[in-house]
Amino acid sequence: MKVPVHFMTRSDVFKYRFVRFLLERLNMIPVYRIRDGKDKLPLNENSFFRSRKALRKGHHVLIFVEGFCNNQTTLQALKKGGARILYQSWQEGIDVKMLPLWIRYDEFHKYGNQIDLVPGSLFDISRLSDPSNTAISIQEINQETAAQLETCSRVESPATVRYNRILLFPFAISGFLLHIPFYALLQSLIAIVFRKTVHYDSVHFAVLAFFYPLWLLFMAALAVSFAGILKGILIAALLPFLARAYVLWK
Repeated sequence: MKVPVHFMTRSDVFKYRFVRFLLERLNMIPVYRIRDGKDKLPLNENSFFRSRKALRKGHHVLIFVEGFCNNQTTLQALKKGGARILYQSWQEGIDVKMLPLWIRYDEFHKYGNQIDLVPGSLFDISRLSDPSNTAISIQEINQETAAQLETCSRVESPATVRYNRILLFPFAISGFLLHIPFYALLQSLIAIVFRKTVHYDSVHFAVLAFFYPLWLLFMAALAVSFAGILKGILIAALLPFLARAYVLWK
């Protein structure tokens, strides 16, 4: 993204100071829910202020408007936080628009799955029947968002490109053998802590993404020690493509 993106994120992951520091460097803004305690809800006003401040700068704010983490395929009732941020921005004269975006996974529990991003249509304050009425305006924002998301959810996924499995096999098996030690080790360590939580998939993805460059460096150093500098660098450069070949093959 050429424009900075800020993410509304559940507040319980901010409780450790060092983690909070890192998440804020990634433009994450905490959202406090009733389950976090009624005494924490007033803190949302500061989060909403930070969101409007980002929007005033021309940045984007990403909000998961269903507001919870469950593996399901149908739209759930939308929370009011996103609508409130949008409405307050309009009240302050910020020229901002909402873009509903449907995110669809073809698998919840397997890697190498397909993710579709289906955009709706931008809308602004002109969609409100009475901009001076806060309650009605927030309701209308959520109704418009939900209607668009329901429409997006019915858009069919593009046809999956099929590759020749026979031609892919030697590359796929190479990709599997060169990555399985790295993948299996991290998967086992993550599973010890997160397997039974809704955070497992997101933590798994983030840890793999963070440590994969280190795995490439390790494999490059190993290859250089046996095959020389040029061949070692070439092998490391090919690793991501071999991993992709395995995903396409399977």
